[in-house]
Amino acid sequence: MANPRAVRQARRRRGGEDPRLNITSMMDMFTIILVFLIKNFSTEGAIVTPAEQLTLPKSTVERRAKESLSVRVAQNAIMVENNLVLDGEAYERLLGQQEFMIPPLYDVLTRYAEEGKKMASAAGTPFSGEITIQGDVEIPYSVLTRVMYTCGQAGYPTMNLFVYRNE
Repeated sequence: MANPRAVRQARRRRGGEDPRLNITSMMDMFTIILVFLIKNFSTEGAIVTPAEQLTLPKSTVERRAKESLSVRVAQNAIMVENNLVLDGEAYERLLGQQEFMIPPLYDVLTRYAEEGKKMASAAGTPFSGEITIQGDVEIPYSVLTRVMYTCGQAGYPTMNLFVYRNE
């Protein structure tokens, strides 16, 4: 009978079997790191992009922007979701009108609200009624208040003003 120690030494001298790497524990470690990174990945940020023609006001706001219906009020136009509602001529008439309601804007917002309510009821969630207003820093206060009044009357009671945050 051969000595077991001599057999082991002879195997070492010959090279023996190729050593095998057990990567199970390494895969477990990478899986844990991947899950950790995915859970901690933040998708917050500027979801809403400001319109090119607007110079937004600056603020010390702490809340982040949410995705919602967007109304853009420039110095000579009003748009809803990049669709022109009031052009230059109609905007000039708005500056001189006495009533608070802006009928063309109300009609467009009412259609969006009806669609939003249908989608919310189909999904089984309540309609949020949130709207984001992007207003140029130079627009008159009377125009901004009229836009806000019209939004509220059209079914959007929760209004967020989109601004740049001072850092």
